[in-house]
Amino acid sequence: MASVLALLDNPFIQNAYIFEFEDTSLHELHHPSRLNHLHRRRTNLYSGMTAQNISHHIRHEFQFINAVSISFNTDQDADLFMKTTKGIKRTWPVRSVSTPSHDYASLSHTDLPSSLFGFYNETGINRVRSEFNLLGKGIKVGVIDTGLDYTHPALGGCFGKGCRVAYGYDFVGDDYDGENDAIPDTDPRDTCNGHGTHVAGILGANDLVKNFTGVAPEVTLGAYRIFGCSGSSADDIIMKAMEMAYLDGMDVINLSLGDNGWPLSPASVLADKLSLMGMTVCAAAGNEGEKGIFEVGAPSLGRHAISIASVDNSMVLAHSIQQGEDNYGYTTTNGKSFNISDAHIVPISNSFLPENDGCGPIEMDLTGVVALIARGGCIFSVKVRYAQEAGAVGVLIYNNNYGLLTPSAQGPDISIPCGGVSQADGKSLFQYALTQQQTKKYTFLKNDMGFSTPTSGIISSFSSWGLGPDLSIKPDLTAPGGLIYSTYPMKLGGYATLSGTSMASPFVAGIVALLHESRGGGRNFNSDELRTRLINNGHPVKPLGVDILESVARQGGGLIDVYQAIKSTTSISPEHLRLNDATHGAPNHEYTFTITNKNRMEAEYTISHVVSTTVQGYERSGPNHAITPLSKPKFVPSHELDAVVHIPTPVVTVRPNDSINVTVQIMPPPDTAIPSIYSGYMMIKKDMNTETLYVPYAGLTSSLSSLPVLLMNDSMPNVIGDHVHKEAPSFVTFQLVQASELVMVTVVDATNSSMVYGWIPGGYSRYVGRSDLNNPNDVYTIPWYGTVVTVRELAANDLGSSSSRFHPYYLAASVGDTKKPMHDGDPLPPGAYRLQIMALRAFGDEHVVAHYDRWISPAILIG
Repeated sequence: MASVLALLDNPFIQNAYIFEFEDTSLHELHHPSRLNHLHRRRTNLYSGMTAQNISHHIRHEFQFINAVSISFNTDQDADLFMKTTKGIKRTWPVRSVSTPSHDYASLSHTDLPSSLFGFYNETGINRVRSEFNLLGKGIKVGVIDTGLDYTHPALGGCFGKGCRVAYGYDFVGDDYDGENDAIPDTDPRDTCNGHGTHVAGILGANDLVKNFTGVAPEVTLGAYRIFGCSGSSADDIIMKAMEMAYLDGMDVINLSLGDNGWPLSPASVLADKLSLMGMTVCAAAGNEGEKGIFEVGAPSLGRHAISIASVDNSMVLAHSIQQGEDNYGYTTTNGKSFNISDAHIVPISNSFLPENDGCGPIEMDLTGVVALIARGGCIFSVKVRYAQEAGAVGVLIYNNNYGLLTPSAQGPDISIPCGGVSQADGKSLFQYALTQQQTKKYTFLKNDMGFSTPTSGIISSFSSWGLGPDLSIKPDLTAPGGLIYSTYPMKLGGYATLSGTSMASPFVAGIVALLHESRGGGRNFNSDELRTRLINNGHPVKPLGVDILESVARQGGGLIDVYQAIKSTTSISPEHLRLNDATHGAPNHEYTFTITNKNRMEAEYTISHVVSTTVQGYERSGPNHAITPLSKPKFVPSHELDAVVHIPTPVVTVRPNDSINVTVQIMPPPDTAIPSIYSGYMMIKKDMNTETLYVPYAGLTSSLSSLPVLLMNDSMPNVIGDHVHKEAPSFVTFQLVQASELVMVTVVDATNSSMVYGWIPGGYSRYVGRSDLNNPNDVYTIPWYGTVVTVRELAANDLGSSSSRFHPYYLAASVGDTKKPMHDGDPLPPGAYRLQIMALRAFGDEHVVAHYDRWISPAILIG
């Protein structure tokens, strides 16, 4: 049984790997001769495995990258295959990908003018409909998700040739949860989850009865189901769906999913390949906004994929509480309104927004009332449990930030409903309770209502921060994803309001369909040109209450505008300026971009600089003042950490169908002790403001490679158990302050750490995500039973000197059930040993020991 590298949110599939091989074919990717060549090579590969008695199962074969995914029975089978197989270019462990997360606001049968919930004016959709009649007709868009309910009237009501949902496949089956075997079939209908149906509606719904239309209501849809009703999927299944979508002729695919990411994760590599072949890939940036910077997920990190952040919608359909002529909106995680006709709403504290409100026993009698409690200090379920013990029949939690709140408070001992209200409504309810002494009850209405949102057009709090782990500029742009009304499976209510970058991504996919239609349909629009056009014609947004643009690390090029993207006769290359960090910037800090005038007339361009907020992503904490990431990045209030930009030629003239290079000098702020992300835009105005384009830039004030990767303090890393035998392992535990491209755990001699015996099983992994330091349970844990996987190309003294170089043989970590005994590998003789953790720093050379963070454990006895 294989050992474990325990990733809480995205574990690896036990003993399963994706192998990419060198591609020796000289033919195009879909040329029959290349396919025959791949078939012959793979037949020989499989025959060789059988001849060596390597127990295995072929999971999937891929066409557009020369790769296969294979499950092995044991670590020894995997090790033997990797040691004896030639031509392996890259190896990845197959990663489990969680079902996309989203917040419910409401499930609704309410007949309302759904134009309230579109955000179509701000993004140019209404204008391209009225002026160009663009509706997505003739464009194929694939939705790789939980499947979709094609019986929904807004999605056409049928599946197959001649239907709106004309293509699709179920790769997994209803019962698949990521742990059991997938049972594929040809029917991609979703009746049990709803995520994919909601995504498809945002993209292309057309419900004439409810007056609800998606962004591109006449697209042809493909439904590729890669999630069951619950649980997770795997990245090789996602990749197989991506390839099928391409072969089915999809012009665009939407991936409202992701995980801890790298630009070279397998799904990102395939996304880039398919993008270069003409199929545009739209992917959600992620919903890790509460975990700090560098949290954008794959596959949106692909160089050629479009990574999409979220802004909040202008209106929300929410449950309603009425008091006289006043109405207050609230949301619940299950989408259901309170089963209460009327009740008093009572604050449990005498002050507004107190700290730790409801985090301890509540002394006041709440019998028969709905408790009003401030957010913060403890998890929601704790607050609800204490209110329930005090007699409350329900709980409303008001936000300690702007915007609506959807609190999740679940548990077997919780029997009362919990909802969330905005800070503004919370304050009104609080003040009314103090002044009116609860003379009147509030009515909890059964029908939902439309409410304006105070955070309209503001980056959603859940939207993941960039940059990429290699300081690539991600996300690319922004679209509505917070509080979005769309279709839902008919069995689950028909319509729902959900939140997530999962909702922003299909909005962009629909806009991409409109752009394709504007060029005559098909794959006539180069994906990179399209992506660049969308980024440079976006509208950067500001944080709420701040008169400066939001960080590029949070919004990319800004809010998407399809009208400007279609009308613009100017193109920019590159689409953004990547400044890297304090030690990897351009010579003399000079950066060049090219302006191309595609008009038939000469054009004059005025170039200026617009700064955006600098954000501090780290702090010094603990007794050793170690640099650790902040879960909530801080805006730097002064302009001391802004870039200083010099534009030698602020006005340029470009002839018709010609180009000009513009070089600007972007001097970074001083290298600071606490790293911060600085960013801004080169603003380019054409001919008396007929067009305004933006070129984002971003960089890090410090050297990323100087930042620690491995958290080292009094409690981490740690080894639990100093004596190992067959049935009683030691456990090595650690957390990562930064994501690392390579993490190794090796066994060294107890008295001579330069004597390396090998890796512990599961102790070698590529592309490992950063730990959530606010979650004490988010810890990487590997059990060790006193065995090693022999290091084939590692000289015994290579790891003893910080100046040495070594060539690690690739053995990716596998992940399984930590409760099972796992002790593959070769047993070491009795004696004293130590475990060594090595985590590669950013921009590090994996062959140079000095580029790793290292930690060596206390002695551990075997025998």
